Amino acid sequence: MALLFAGLVACLFNIVLIPLIIFTAKKMDWYDQVNERKIHKGKIPRLGGIGIFVSFVASLIAVSVFSLSSAKDILGFWPIIIALVIVFAAGLVDDFKDLKASIKFVFHLAAAIIVCAAGYRFSFVYIPWFGNLGLGGFSWLLTLVWIVGVINAMNMIDGMDGLSGGIGIISAFSIGVILLGRGMHTPALAAIVLLGALTGYLFYNFPPAKIFMGDSGSNLLGFILAILPLMGARDHGSLWFWNGITVLLLPVFDVFAAMIRRSRKGVDIMSPDNWHIHHKLLRLGLGTRGILAVVYAWSMGLGAVAISSLYLPALAHWVLTIVSWSLLTVFFVILHFMKEHHLNEKGKTEEESAFCQP
Repeated sequence: MALLFAGLVACLFNIVLIPLIIFTAKKMDWYDQVNERKIHKGKIPRLGGIGIFVSFVASLIAVSVFSLSSAKDILGFWPIIIALVIVFAAGLVDDFKDLKASIKFVFHLAAAIIVCAAGYRFSFVYIPWFGNLGLGGFSWLLTLVWIVGVINAMNMIDGMDGLSGGIGIISAFSIGVILLGRGMHTPALAAIVLLGALTGYLFYNFPPAKIFMGDSGSNLLGFILAILPLMGARDHGSLWFWNGITVLLLPVFDVFAAMIRRSRKGVDIMSPDNWHIHHKLLRLGLGTRGILAVVYAWSMGLGAVAISSLYLPALAHWVLTIVSWSLLTVFFVILHFMKEHHLNEKGKTEEESAFCQP
């Protein structure tokens, strides 16, 4: 009940806060830049991340005020809190100044190092017939790549009304259920509060959007979603490696597809383009809500696979996980060939123009 109350507080707080942010942004002429990569048109503020951050933090503080034990537990995660502030602050500056990718990478890496140094790492991974395999020093590299990768994955997929917010809600719910099932109250609380804050944001971001979360929001969202499985992995086994990736597999695959696509074209893998999953589905004729239905369905299915770890034997869960990964791989391959067919009909000029300079 306390968890649901905290999530409700975060939701209501953000519902009240975001209109104030929209009003201020319009008054100060703070709008998202419109370019060839953006689906939206018109002037729309991009500071929704402020509402997500403030409502998330304020709700955790409110819980702490009414529960001394919760306050101690939350403060015990102080390295994560420091890293979270770093990631949010870097994203907020980027919303105003358009930081270089290399500078953002430094801040993201610094936050990831703080988390790893505090002991939140994938130290073991479950391998069928071998059990839990210790990763040793490789756990540092794997975890750093995981945190920085998820931050950027959520940033890259934040390209359409309701997309990243909806994925975030489904992912936070899935991870929260697993954390709660494992008896990890404080991390579960963080997941539910994030879910509530995102729900309040989605109230204004669902098509047609009145506000975007911006880099401050997408970076914050990616960081929290990357950290929650690590909080579970430290005390509750190696299956979190599979669960963490599975819940966020769609944005993770989207990043890998982008890296492959850009490498083939000989451009910087961090350079933006308009061939992400939502762009491909849009070119295939789906409307905004149709695209959201496809992405949400995949996210819910992957979340259900992760949650099944609470009920299935480790081997059965691993097999189900690999099946879900394979199906999503097939989906991305089909999208790729449909894109190639589309380009053959339209001509290669469209693909070349899709790769834009940062």
